Amino acid sequence: LSKLVLNSESLNSILDNKEISRQNILEIYHNATKDPNELFSAAQILREKYKGNIVTFSKKAFFNIVNLCKDSCSYCTYKAEPGEEKLSLMSKQQITELLELAKKYRCVEALFVTGEQPEQRYQEARDWLKENGFTSTSEYLIHASEIALEKGLFPHTNAGNLNFDEMRELKKTNVSMGLMLENISERLTEKGMPHHLASSKRPKDRLEILENSGKLHIPMTTGILVGIGETIDEIIDSLLAIKELHKKYGNIQEIILQNFQPKQDTRMRDEP
Repeated sequence: LSKLVLNSESLNSILDNKEISRQNILEIYHNATKDPNELFSAAQILREKYKGNIVTFSKKAFFNIVNLCKDSCSYCTYKAEPGEEKLSLMSKQQITELLELAKKYRCVEALFVTGEQPEQRYQEARDWLKENGFTSTSEYLIHASEIALEKGLFPHTNAGNLNFDEMRELKKTNVSMGLMLENISERLTEKGMPHHLASSKRPKDRLEILENSGKLHIPMTTGILVGIGETIDEIIDSLLAIKELHKKYGNIQEIILQNFQPKQDTRMRDEP
């Protein structure tokens, strides 16, 4: 037995930097639903051990490059349709001006965000790309990243399911990239579920892209979305999948636990 700090042997194992089983994780969860104090104590001990009282941050500017998207996730408020007021189709001039403003306010990072391959679904996206001299969103992102470096900011791209070659090109300019796993459960892609109309959210595809990021040695931000109808088992399996990727490649720099909140302009507006 480990030198006990807490009552939970599983939490003590974590504090001793030992592997615990999936069953141990479930045990920790169920115990925490009754009394979370031990889990909070373990988190505090680990934070103080590895980070102390230091809080770091990267000051960034957000670039909503294009929010047309071929997917239709039931919970999403980011996606816009042609003609909507919130539609964003940034020109090269707009990107350059925002980069200069970000530099003025001492931002370090340029966060480039797009919808999922909008040119595959929308003529408006194809026309916008053509006006700016490109045939794909990934080509535009490569160019925008080069401008960011010229202006003195580090690009970080979050553009959905990029293929291996696209990621390899973006690696030349991007300090890191991002892709949310969301959840590893195929069940959430079935009819009536949040990812049914989102072909890019198929778990196998997302895992392949995260695997490619490891092969390319790209520092990667990923994570899961909590509260869209998943079970605790599916949450644990999703986090374990991320853990296995990191054990294999060591490139996962951040794991986001994003909470779902029902929004009025989504199909999931009445969900708890």
